[in-house]
Amino acid sequence: MRFFKKYADRNRSITPDFQPRDKLWLASTNIKTTTPTKKLSERGLGPFEFLKKLGRHADHLKLPQQWKSAHPVFHVSLLEPVKKSNIQNQFQLPPPAVIVEEKEE
Repeated sequence: MRFFKKYADRNRSITPDFQPRDKLWLASTNIKTTTPTKKLSERGLGPFEFLKKLGRHADHLKLPQQWKSAHPVFHVSLLEPVKKSNIQNQFQLPPPAVIVEEKEE
């Protein structure tokens, strides 16, 4: 058994420890949008605010009101923290609106 555990643990990643009010990007892998093809759609949606951890691998996000049909709990592998810019006084524009299930986000 130790033999299998050793090789299984090599590919296991450590679950990130997000703090409340952290901003996170959500991977758009299982979210349907109105873009013509998956290739042209955004890789990450958001950023969204992290509210709380619901288990070892589930996190609760604060989604916009337009996403009320979407469940706000996501697996940690779909979340990535927002990276702060190293350039001083740089202003980042918010990402463009994404249309999910015929509604603008």
